[in-house]
Amino acid sequence: MNIKYDMFLLLALMGTASAGAQNKKAAKPKAKTTAVKPAMSAHAKALFDEMLPNTQKIFVIDSMVVSKDNILEAIPLPATYGRMEKTADFFNNPAKEGYAFVNGFGNKCYYTEMGTDSISRLYMQEKVGNEWGERIPVKEINERFTDISFPFMSSDGLTLYFSAKSEEEGLGKRDIYMTKYDAEEGKFLQAENIGLPFNSMDDDVIYVEADADKMAWFGTSRRQPEGKICVYAFVPSQQRQNYQKDEMTDARLKSLASLIRIRDTWTTPEIRDQEVNRLAAMKEKAKSSKGATENADFIVNDNLTYHSAQDFRSDETRRTYYDVIRLRNDIKSKESSLEALRDKYHYASASERNKLARQIMSLEDKAEQTRRDLKTLSDNLRRAEMQLIRR
Repeated sequence: MNIKYDMFLLLALMGTASAGAQNKKAAKPKAKTTAVKPAMSAHAKALFDEMLPNTQKIFVIDSMVVSKDNILEAIPLPATYGRMEKTADFFNNPAKEGYAFVNGFGNKCYYTEMGTDSISRLYMQEKVGNEWGERIPVKEINERFTDISFPFMSSDGLTLYFSAKSEEEGLGKRDIYMTKYDAEEGKFLQAENIGLPFNSMDDDVIYVEADADKMAWFGTSRRQPEGKICVYAFVPSQQRQNYQKDEMTDARLKSLASLIRIRDTWTTPEIRDQEVNRLAAMKEKAKSSKGATENADFIVNDNLTYHSAQDFRSDETRRTYYDVIRLRNDIKSKESSLEALRDKYHYASASERNKLARQIMSLEDKAEQTRRDLKTLSDNLRRAEMQLIRR
């Protein structure tokens, strides 16, 4: 009996050891589980939930994953809109960190630069003659944001986009913000987070818009490996449109807000193919215009026409000329928006037409006011330049 008992006990112990070994083997895969990214903070989640019903409806054409140091190569911005480059290249100083944007006329630059305190701030410089003027810190932005980068001034000369961190208004790392320049006050208005789907809990770093060509880009690190950025090319709306929260589930709206599938943003595959071709044409346009700056003719009198800013005889009239060009571009942008609204009106339902009609009338009034402003400014510029010629 003792021998049988001892053998039974030995077999039981061996079974226990075998089961333990199997449990250890089964536990090994748990150690290989990929680390999960930290969830949003309570504040960021509340902000995301607040933004979600106002997720902007956009048509994403395509996306490209690039190294974070090569973001600019994925954005074929024609030179007429300006150029982006590293601050080190703009100043020809490899010690400087950050990015710079020079407008299409080559007379104004916005750039970020890292200070000795390791804080990146935004600055502006304006060209006077052939030389860049004094460096001016953009205090309204520097006082509210940190880690500022990738400034971009729209072709209207008033709308500034940039990426930055904000504990109060950000979803995580850097978000993309927008502000307008108030010419009367001589400063920028309070910047606003441009919301979803452009921002996320990850690093959202750049927004660039070729408005007259109805093309735009933004870059984000969401769902990307370390050191990589996904740059999305999309069609910006002429008039902002949001997804209708009541017409879809929360899961679908969150998917659209996070751009889980860009196919979900397409109207039809056929229209997407058209946009792909248009994006390809934009890339060719950017190549052909590389290094070019836009100069527009200005008639001084019946016998004299200027062909570039350098033809003007003073820095003051040269700056006024740039304002004239800005207003001309603003009119083109408004006319393009009106064309899109009128096309939409043609296919809209009766209820939608009432709303569109009000938008069209409002934009027509604004366009007409801009034309009057342009005429007044152009007349003043002619008189000022003629006085310089007569001296």
